[in-house]
Amino acid sequence: MLKPKLLFLAPQNPYPPNDGGKLSIYFPVKYLRNHFEVHFVTPVSRIDDKVSNAVSHFRELGVKYHPVVKDTNDKVSDLIGNVFKRVPFKWLKYYSDDIYKLCEELVLKEDIKYIFTSAPHMALYSVKLKELIPRLKIFLREHNIEFSLVEQFVNTTKNPIYKAIGIWQLSKAKSLEQEYWELFDKVFFISDYDYEMAKRLRPDLATKFSVLYDGFEVGRICETREFKGTFIIPSNIRAQQNHVNLRWFIREIWIPSLHYIKQNNFVLSITSGSQREWEKILGIHNLEQYNVRFLGFVEDINDELCRHKYVISPTVMGSGLRIKILQSMAAGKVVLATGYDVKTTKVFKDMYNIVEFNSSDEFVKKVRTIEQQLALYETVRKNALKTIREHFNWSYYAQVIFENFERKYS
Repeated sequence: MLKPKLLFLAPQNPYPPNDGGKLSIYFPVKYLRNHFEVHFVTPVSRIDDKVSNAVSHFRELGVKYHPVVKDTNDKVSDLIGNVFKRVPFKWLKYYSDDIYKLCEELVLKEDIKYIFTSAPHMALYSVKLKELIPRLKIFLREHNIEFSLVEQFVNTTKNPIYKAIGIWQLSKAKSLEQEYWELFDKVFFISDYDYEMAKRLRPDLATKFSVLYDGFEVGRICETREFKGTFIIPSNIRAQQNHVNLRWFIREIWIPSLHYIKQNNFVLSITSGSQREWEKILGIHNLEQYNVRFLGFVEDINDELCRHKYVISPTVMGSGLRIKILQSMAAGKVVLATGYDVKTTKVFKDMYNIVEFNSSDEFVKKVRTIEQQLALYETVRKNALKTIREHFNWSYYAQVIFENFERKYS
């Protein structure tokens, strides 16, 4: 039996899947090909060996990958030109006539029925294609409610120029993102928090909204060896929200807990940037005096996670479910996360499969408790792994999308 054809649109080449943004594109493509003949389109800065390897890799999976050259880096000229555009600057930079032309040709030539769009950044292609070909059914996946990130940026930045630009872009994003919700046939949110927010904003569209958690492949599960006093924050130095989150954690949680930390020889590792880069961003110098070390770029993040006893997700800014949490739980790690993270999904339960903290006192109290009770540590890590297996499954993810498309519209 022939599989239905699906056009999958994403804002970046996800191969190799070595960070959160890539993981949430790569695995849906990988699993959706079990139900669909997938045509996969992304912008790329240039066609190089990495892109060629990605094309070959997806071909081996049975996926037809069509990368198109489009520079998506921020440019001052594009920001200035955005004055007269409806689409926010951060989204419009992903649009090109070449990509649209390719998508149109694929839809017509291959008789594609469905389009899955992995972020609002790529939504304009789907909307324009549906205007041209009304029979198309288009789905949108919201990794985050994008305008909420802009809103958080506006509230946290102290630079008056950045704040003014943020307010300007926020008005565009908030209006257009909700317009996209109207135009798409279905919108999937990856967290309960974003789903509830969307329903409050647009109760008239609630029947279009669903929660669909990202999955996670359970691969290597870390051994249960004792790692004395080792904490890690998997981070991405290029993401603005990570700057805010890490600055908050160091200033409000780690340093105020320093007496307990020094007493127990605890060490915090941070990935992605160098010590000099992070100290400049955080505005704190000589961080080694606070038992903080920097790992730089990590080739195998799963291997690095296994070297540490605890994983920390210090989210106070952002939206959606943290891939770093799912990856750590899938590796059998104990994750300490803020209430901001814990409330994203109903299946996270404090001191059952995750450890919640919101202040330095709470951080110290819960770390002390779990350090003193080895059985509790083991219970939390086993429950974390069980939670991933039961609730965050890519096969289920792909099946839900297939059933929504094929059963509803066939």
